Amino acid sequence: MGRHVKWTGLCLGLLVIGFVGGFALRAQAPAGAAQPNAPPAPADTAAMRANYERWRTEFKTWGRWGPDDNKGTSNLITTQKVLSAVKLVKSGTVISLAANEPQQVAADVGAAGVFKRTTNTTDVGTTDNYAVSYHGQTVSHIDSWCHVLENGQMYNGISAKDNVTVEAGCKKGGVMNWKDGVFTRAVLYDIAQLKGVDWVEPGTPITRADLEAWEKRSGVKAGPGDVVLLYVGRWKRREKLGPWTGQVAGYYADTIPWLHERLPAFVGHDMNIDWNPRPGWEGMRNPIHVAVLNWMGINIVENLDLERAVEYARRARQYEFLVTFAPLPVEGGTGSPVNPLAIF
Repeated sequence: MGRHVKWTGLCLGLLVIGFVGGFALRAQAPAGAAQPNAPPAPADTAAMRANYERWRTEFKTWGRWGPDDNKGTSNLITTQKVLSAVKLVKSGTVISLAANEPQQVAADVGAAGVFKRTTNTTDVGTTDNYAVSYHGQTVSHIDSWCHVLENGQMYNGISAKDNVTVEAGCKKGGVMNWKDGVFTRAVLYDIAQLKGVDWVEPGTPITRADLEAWEKRSGVKAGPGDVVLLYVGRWKRREKLGPWTGQVAGYYADTIPWLHERLPAFVGHDMNIDWNPRPGWEGMRNPIHVAVLNWMGINIVENLDLERAVEYARRARQYEFLVTFAPLPVEGGTGSPVNPLAIF
């Protein structure tokens, strides 16, 4: 998509966010970097591919909330949902779920993904300029409907031709749909704990069976209007072994019916949400991105740093909590960096 939209700060400086729609994993590891081994294709790959084509029609929620709807399953964050989420606050502990903005190129940080900060200082004060292309593997961000198109359409059948331009960005289906913020229940899926490991190895598909096994173990499960937070220990592994690219322990294709049944407002992860690599899915761009953003109207919040929240949740045995975040109100934006806050 290659969109570039600028937002001018009034006090601290100029914030420029690069709206680049390239959400496939493309960065290359530096020479000599240790990369995880690619797993074999799951035995049900052929069946999943066939089901996926059927789900394109079966799982669309287009029109459910009206022909002009731009909120999708975020409509399920009702006033009653907000009040219910507040009751989950037990200790008042607040923990950021955002990763620190990347300051240098790495295997998982392309040159455009570096958060460039230019400091301007004078005798009377200091300001700064920010610039980043946040769609990628490292910056914590949310997406919007116009980030993913199928047959020239975004979610709810909105035509990209009529609504997306270089000059104006996304007239419909953009990030302004979440200007008022997200304030709802989050449910943490601690798959590393489920599997008894420090981290789930990159490239491992996280299946519906994994999600349901965790629900049985933890006693909580996601429902309409929630934020699903998948934890695989991405940042812990990165700290110990260094950055990598291409392999993701992410949501597998068989979680798509699960997502359609639960209809969360957002699906989240500490990496990109799609499992990768995907042998047997050649020629198919990120299947989970397409299913949630284009078919079902479920938004994405990804590249989260869940380490401190997981540590607290394990200690308190509290895997559901209040979460809140909001995008920068950039008219025409395809998404936004965010700093979600978990409130236990």
